[in-house]
Amino acid sequence: MKERDLTGKGSGNVGNEALNLTKKELLNLGEQYLKIRNYDSAMNYLSRAVIQGSSRAGTKLYELGKIFYNRLNYESAFRCFQLLSDKGHGESTLHLGEMYEYGRGGVPSSLQKAFDCFATAYQQGVPRGAYLAGRLMTADALRSEEIRDIAVSWYKEAIAGGITEAYAAIGKLYIEDGRRALPGDPPKSDKTALSWFLRGAVHGDNLSRELAGDFFIYGIGTKTDVKRGMELYFQAFHDGSVSVCFKLGNLYSNGFYVHKNVDLSVAWYLKAFERGDSRGKYYAGRVSYLAGRSYPSIPEGLEEKAKALYYLEQAASFGNADAFEMLADISLSRGNYKEFEENLKQGTLSGSEDCREKLVRYCCSRALKALGPMKGLLESSTAMKVPLGCGDEESLKEAVSWYRKAAAAGDGESWAILARFYFFYGDILQVRERDFTKAVKQAGSSGAVQMKRLLWMYYAGPKALNGEVFHKENAKKAFQMAHQLAREGYAAFYPVLSSYYEIGYGTRKNSRLAAHWAEKARI
Repeated sequence: MKERDLTGKGSGNVGNEALNLTKKELLNLGEQYLKIRNYDSAMNYLSRAVIQGSSRAGTKLYELGKIFYNRLNYESAFRCFQLLSDKGHGESTLHLGEMYEYGRGGVPSSLQKAFDCFATAYQQGVPRGAYLAGRLMTADALRSEEIRDIAVSWYKEAIAGGITEAYAAIGKLYIEDGRRALPGDPPKSDKTALSWFLRGAVHGDNLSRELAGDFFIYGIGTKTDVKRGMELYFQAFHDGSVSVCFKLGNLYSNGFYVHKNVDLSVAWYLKAFERGDSRGKYYAGRVSYLAGRSYPSIPEGLEEKAKALYYLEQAASFGNADAFEMLADISLSRGNYKEFEENLKQGTLSGSEDCREKLVRYCCSRALKALGPMKGLLESSTAMKVPLGCGDEESLKEAVSWYRKAAAAGDGESWAILARFYFFYGDILQVRERDFTKAVKQAGSSGAVQMKRLLWMYYAGPKALNGEVFHKENAKKAFQMAHQLAREGYAAFYPVLSSYYEIGYGTRKNSRLAAHWAEKARI
């Protein structure tokens, strides 16, 4: 769609020609730009239509303001909401209040302006404005009885408008927090708080149900009544509460006021997970792990041991890293090395550094065992290809397979070993040149000197001289490697660097520096 030239010079306002358009034409243009997501042009035309009195344009501009807000384009959102607020649109005024509260849209944070907007939104017919006005007063309401009374009056207006969560907000203002009252603090009463929570519960507010449930279960402001507290919890659950799933999970996992039941605890945590809170799966795994970690101390043959193993496996299925580590140890004690390795791998993927370190140690020990008498290949002084004996090739391949597993677990030293093996035995191992360069890069600081020597051999001279499989002459990079090694004090590279300066290999000829490094080589 080709845009009509109706805008001013970058001002973002509709130009003079647009003043001749009717509100219907402006609305039509605004809607078309909204469809093709040209939001700035849509805002210009819809704003002009709103000014001319189009109610439909107001609805569209409000939708556009929310789009800007969700895209974090607060300045444009503010412009949309401000225009609509001036026209008496309460929801837009509510958004302005939130923007003033948090300092969004290019305006500094101002609780007073936020309060004024919330109060105005209420006067414009939005009951939630009264609730938010009361909420802004909470901090002061906890220190002053007069301000608390005002906050309560705002919350009551919200309740009259159907905002049932205001019951819980009022109740919270009366909770005894256990600290010593300061002069001027308003009187608190858990009994009064509970009365407000119960009113909210009757009117279907889930937070009120949960808080009232807390009070009955723990005997706050009333005698302990676990049955009634659980009934309130279940009501909240059936009306979609997620947080109450955690409360029920906690009760059953700890055995507070109910019989301890790991299975029920896990079930409640998983219900929280099913309702979209990822923490539910974590807590289900944690509770299962705690129930199963006693496995090693339980004698063989007892039913409790099988149950503990079940919980460990369940914890692992939920991604609990500690469970994977313990399962790995159990597998090792049984001589099941395949399971041992797999559990360590899964524990590593779940974020356990202990599992990762154990996996690396295990893989490296298996690699060393495979190498057997060829362990000399790992010596850093080995700077050329060593001929392999009968059967050595298969042993080398097996060792490399284990080092690859250790490298995949993030072990830099294993990457360095792989780089050396690839460099000299890449043909036997059937790897490509890029596998070698990747291994060098992944080695990082591990075996740094060793890697520089390999790279120097890789780049230096027209052909391979030490039996290396891969070679790619690059005089400049060969010079850089030799220079770094010589500067780091490796005397074998003093004469190399001297010759490079002498003939200008990878650098400019420099007889002075050539003589300098030659002299160091003689010392």
